[in-house]
Amino acid sequence: MRIGIIGLPASGKTTLFNALTNARAATGFGGGRGANIGVAHVPDVRLDVMTEMYKPKRTVPAEVTYVDLPGPAEYDGPKGGMFAGESLTQLQQVDAVLVVVRAFDDPSVPHVKGSTDWRRDVDDVAFDLLFADIALLDRRIDRITQESKGANQSERTRLAGQIEALRGLQGELEGGTPLRSRKFTDQERDAVRDTFLLSALPFLVALNIGENDIPNSDQLTIEASEKVGRASSGAVAVCAQLEAELAGMDDEEEAEFRESMDAGESGLSRIISLSYDVLGLISFLTVGEDEVRAWTIERDTPAATSAGRIHSDIERGFIRAELVAYDDLVECGSQAEARTRGLLRSEGREYLMQDGDVVNFLFSV
Repeated sequence: MRIGIIGLPASGKTTLFNALTNARAATGFGGGRGANIGVAHVPDVRLDVMTEMYKPKRTVPAEVTYVDLPGPAEYDGPKGGMFAGESLTQLQQVDAVLVVVRAFDDPSVPHVKGSTDWRRDVDDVAFDLLFADIALLDRRIDRITQESKGANQSERTRLAGQIEALRGLQGELEGGTPLRSRKFTDQERDAVRDTFLLSALPFLVALNIGENDIPNSDQLTIEASEKVGRASSGAVAVCAQLEAELAGMDDEEEAEFRESMDAGESGLSRIISLSYDVLGLISFLTVGEDEVRAWTIERDTPAATSAGRIHSDIERGFIRAELVAYDDLVECGSQAEARTRGLLRSEGREYLMQDGDVVNFLFSV
């Protein structure tokens, strides 16, 4: 999973990137720097339990790649210019956008709009995505128009239908409707097949709060979630500065500090949980003396396709999946006991994997 972090200047997005990836990227804003790219391990207590049970040589968590995209040096409102050049190229490679919006006041770091209003900032970034898509569709229409000049009558008719579909999508964008909230017709899918539309990406919001608002983070999460709606969207309130400071602590020290601050679950865990939920992702586990590992797949992925997540040969030569639910395995204490109780079962290639399935794929190539 690859998530692009975007936001207005001085929103704290690079601070949040550092907290998520335990990096030390320079904060502050300017238009010249490139993207920061880092990897975060997905927290999963099930891996800890399986590691204790199997004593493997190594434990490998699932990973999320975060791309902290450079923002403009100045910003005077949504005009589509926020996403161009490297930012546009990087966004065309992500699975979702994480918008960091500022909900804290700091006189030493003036807000680019002169005041702190996170609801306004969510709207500004969302509209910038819409405007960027309108420009992308303009270029797509121009290409199709040029292509139609040398086409025969049948092909011109088909291309004219594509242009009509694209202009319909532009009309929705101009009306403020992101494309993530709708299903595409066959004609629309054909028309945009070579165009990566930013407003079709899942839209996650990290409300960057100050330390004084940490006790209100649950209520602020609810308010931000209501603001962004439900269509492939979601929100969570985090204090990026605190999370960045805690990222360098060991687990015991961090736990004590969180308790003293009433900071609750880590921002990394909350953001990743939100990402999995909005993107419809789950994890299955493979276990053994050599390795305990988590693998990320889309919900309702067939067993054979899931096996291909490990290696294409396993999918190609798939025979069956031997699996047990994580909770059942923990209760039994071993796969042998799970088999005795009839909880370790065999499933075919079309079985839809469930979150927490502990699986061994049998294959032959």
